[in-house]
Amino acid sequence: VCIESIKHIKEAKVPFIVAINKTDKSDANVEIVKSELTQHEVFVEGYGGNTPFVLISGKTGKGVDELIETILLLSELEELESKDDSNLEAAIIESQLDSKKGVLVSAIVLSGTLHLGDTIYVGELPVKVKALIDYKGTMIKQATPSTPVQILGFKNVPPVGAIITSIPVIPTLPTDLPAALSPAQSPPSRLNIILRADTIGSLEAIKGSFSSEINLVSEATNEVTESDVLLANTTKSLILAFSVKVPSSVAKLAQTEGVVIKSYKIIYELLEYIEKRVFKLMEPTLDEKILGQGTVIKIFEINADHIAGTHIDSGLLTVGDTIHLKRGDVIKEAKIRNLRIGKADVKEVSAGNECGIFFSPNLDIHEKDLIISYKKLNLDD
Repeated sequence: VCIESIKHIKEAKVPFIVAINKTDKSDANVEIVKSELTQHEVFVEGYGGNTPFVLISGKTGKGVDELIETILLLSELEELESKDDSNLEAAIIESQLDSKKGVLVSAIVLSGTLHLGDTIYVGELPVKVKALIDYKGTMIKQATPSTPVQILGFKNVPPVGAIITSIPVIPTLPTDLPAALSPAQSPPSRLNIILRADTIGSLEAIKGSFSSEINLVSEATNEVTESDVLLANTTKSLILAFSVKVPSSVAKLAQTEGVVIKSYKIIYELLEYIEKRVFKLMEPTLDEKILGQGTVIKIFEINADHIAGTHIDSGLLTVGDTIHLKRGDVIKEAKIRNLRIGKADVKEVSAGNECGIFFSPNLDIHEKDLIISYKKLNLDD
């Protein structure tokens, strides 16, 4: 029994049919399956409920016609309708990178009609449909509602679950945010993760420990693939591999695409890493060690350079340091290009002294701005 599928169906509150497969086997015991379903509050006909069920065999084809008839009957009872001439909507159910064909995207048409040669959109990104292939592997010219179809023409691997439309969907910002809410005060975004594990049990254990800041883009029980890397690149995700293989070709592609893959064999180590990443998400300066801090007391200009006359409040400022220039909630980044005391160039200035600071790039500086010198710590270790 697929517990995860039952969970999603119940959350969506949609009608469903139970298809019990492999009934051609001599040791098939349908009653055990029905009994297991009751443990997850799925009650089929004859077991205290009215959920329809059909006995099928993927090997012999037994019961498939009855399953189709049951689906049609349920759709009539639920008054489910679709119109071929409405705006296109298709749900992506699988996407992968094929070494010969390129990006392959499988989808089910929910409404409207998908035509060969159409320009379609995932969000606001356009895609020209170069080929349509049905479930038999036959090239077709169009796909109508409820039709599964493979689409060729994508340049990047789109995320599973994304919706294909006939018009671009441009994200809009909410209009009722408080006027005082600045970008620096906005709630932090979520951490996108692609999870690959050796067993369903491992997946469930890891997922059950995720906090609300985690957005699980994809999960599966298989080794990390090139498609996972491309999906991670598209969705800005990191890949977690628990007790599964990361082929060298995949690791090389990840390095090229700038995708992080972390492999673990002990769950608590994986969770510790995720906790660090979530803390970093909530507090962007978590992985920074402060080297020195100063306050701008006067602004000078020499040959179009803005020079910050600064009092060093603590620590040490050194030529080459990376700094935050902080003004309220506004933070800018730069490096210290040069330090000067009077007319003399110096390499460093310690707390209690005053100096002129030249930045690269040239910054817009105000009096009372804070200059914070720091170095990055490695939270991945």
